[in-house]
Amino acid sequence: MAKQISIFRHCSAFFTAISMMLIFCSLPAIAQGADSNSRPIERAITAADFEAIREPRIFYGLASYYNNIDYYLTDAQHVEKLPLDQELSLPANHWFVAIGRFNALAVRGEGVVVTPSQSQPVMDLSTGVKSDSVLVKALPRQELEQLSPELGQLRYVHLWSVFSVLAKTAEAALVFIQKNMVDSWGLAILVFAVLMKILLLPVAILTVKAQRKVSHIQAQLAPKLAEIKANYDGEEAHNRLMEAHKSLNVTPFYALTPMMATLVQIPILIAVFNALGEMPQFVGEPFLWISDLAYPDSVGTLPLLIPMLGDSISLLPVLMTAVTVLATILFQDRLATEQEVKRQKRNLYLMGIAFFILFYPFPAAMVLYWTSVNILQIFQQRVIKI
Repeated sequence: MAKQISIFRHCSAFFTAISMMLIFCSLPAIAQGADSNSRPIERAITAADFEAIREPRIFYGLASYYNNIDYYLTDAQHVEKLPLDQELSLPANHWFVAIGRFNALAVRGEGVVVTPSQSQPVMDLSTGVKSDSVLVKALPRQELEQLSPELGQLRYVHLWSVFSVLAKTAEAALVFIQKNMVDSWGLAILVFAVLMKILLLPVAILTVKAQRKVSHIQAQLAPKLAEIKANYDGEEAHNRLMEAHKSLNVTPFYALTPMMATLVQIPILIAVFNALGEMPQFVGEPFLWISDLAYPDSVGTLPLLIPMLGDSISLLPVLMTAVTVLATILFQDRLATEQEVKRQKRNLYLMGIAFFILFYPFPAAMVLYWTSVNILQIFQQRVIKI
């Protein structure tokens, strides 16, 4: 299941999708380094160990997966996700790793018995295990590879390998922008959005060209299809519809062509959203009215909990939706019929509502990026017209 993250979890987008940040209450313990967190043990994992990796805030809706703790058994060759509440004796040269949104708890020690749990993992030293051979370390997820090279494969372990590589690339790009171009992480996200829009410009041009062709064909087909639907039915109507499409050398699925070009962007969106959701650098970073980019830009609390949305009042999703509505109002397709333009705009409005529900409970960093992309889309569609 963890490998099959939907587009709405990561669109992004769009969507995998997608990965996440340094927890306030665990910062002091983690900052102490290896001397305090790497130690021989003669006890079970404590509540303090576990709280160092648990997400301190509750996420709702499609963002609720941030609340989970996932467990893995790994060595240099393999990674296995562990089921909950099943006792495991650690093999030699293996790591037992509990992974939260930003941080991880790694345990190594042959013969140590561990039981994964969402409440708290249980660990006991089995008979004959030398306590000085057991290692326990709490650390940020991005530092796993520094602890042991094979743990680097756990950074975006919930993604397919291609998406994982893209997410690491997006994270590296954001870090580079913040270190070398701007000081603010919020500005880094805006610069990254502009660069991504430029990078994907060829795909956008191909999509517009495909849509132009579709609109031209629709304009030619519309009167023929209307006549067939008015005068024929059943099998004869079907045959005439197929013949009308054949006369223009297209299939009934010709309208899906622009979508195929758009689908190229899905892996990138999934990777970007996961990176934006899992980068601990955003924790505690303000931008404009946003107090913390790692969490929703809450400006108030609702008196009740709304399913899928939570109980906070956030402005960024409202701004994002307003930008989508503006883009829809300004949308033009000079080759399409009036009826087809209305249909396209209706779909865009519905998409705006869907993205509002999707993104509302997600971290501000993700919503800020998607809002920036939508603003840039308005300028792009004014220049590259259908």
